[in-house]
Amino acid sequence: MLKEMMATVMQTTISQDYAHLKLPAVILAKISTVKKLSDTYEITELEITNEDSGETYKAHYKAFYYEYCLMVIDRFGNLDESFPPIPGIRSRLAFEAGTIVAISLVYGDIAPAIIGEVSL
Repeated sequence: MLKEMMATVMQTTISQDYAHLKLPAVILAKISTVKKLSDTYEITELEITNEDSGETYKAHYKAFYYEYCLMVIDRFGNLDESFPPIPGIRSRLAFEAGTIVAISLVYGDIAPAIIGEVSL
């Protein structure tokens, strides 16, 4: 009886306080939809070098954010039905629909961060 109670307490504690231990830290997903947003970001303090003359110029870069809907897949590229589609994931990284990416579920949250492209 004590053993069952301890197991129940441990399961409750893990699911409530340590949800990130129940899901893998990094999983694969296929991008199902891509939307280019009007929001932009700027990178400053860039230097561009002219390869012919060797001259260096200061520059800045302005780019758009993208919003993705992700479909979680297994390591073989098959759709993982235990995860729902994950919409509304914003990123600075630009990918096309159908691209396979690695995503991180930070502390077990279901709003992942895109790490980068992966090839299977």
